[in-house]
Amino acid sequence: ECSPYAAHLYDAEDANTPMRELPGLCRNYCSDYWLHCRYTLSLLTDNSITASIEDDRDKFCDYLELKDPDYCYPNVLNSEELNANLGNVQADTKGCLQLCLQEVVNGLRNPVAMVHANDGTHRFFIAEQLGYVWTYLRNGSRIDRPFLNLSKIVLTSPWNGDERGFLCIALHPRFSIVKKAYVYYSVSVNRQERIRISEFLLSDTDMNMLDHSSE
Repeated sequence: ECSPYAAHLYDAEDANTPMRELPGLCRNYCSDYWLHCRYTLSLLTDNSITASIEDDRDKFCDYLELKDPDYCYPNVLNSEELNANLGNVQADTKGCLQLCLQEVVNGLRNPVAMVHANDGTHRFFIAEQLGYVWTYLRNGSRIDRPFLNLSKIVLTSPWNGDERGFLCIALHPRFSIVKKAYVYYSVSVNRQERIRISEFLLSDTDMNMLDHSSE
């Protein structure tokens, strides 16, 4: 079973950090692991460094330590701050979750957000991490031209764990009257990573496109 915190346990959110082969362990747990199971570490990885640190508890646990201690194992599983308000879903007598899922769209590249127009048209908009936002009609068909295209300025990369890019879109609560959208995305400014939050206006000539010059 994949942990919902796997990206944190393996420190995979930052594209600039080396890929970890082993999850980050909390200090107390690591000390206990070292005492009873340290020789199994070499069975989990081909990294030659593990053999040289097996006999030194401090070096061993330094190697497995996370930069962010909030996400180390097993404390992350018991954190009230991280696990609270995740929602409750009922299960049947066999433990199966009572959820009904229906595929609406496929073929997207890292979809990160979906919003309903809430203006009587029953359109919805789906954003991709690469910087595209697409318009889908009530019948599920997609408008050929994107609602918004920021792909040339969004900062992202082909790396699988890169969480930068186009991250969110929200429509004005009275979108049918106040035709504004708000977006949140990563950019590079003088080679420095920055977050940009922008407002766009709906095009005067096309209800399925934002005015790109209005940012």
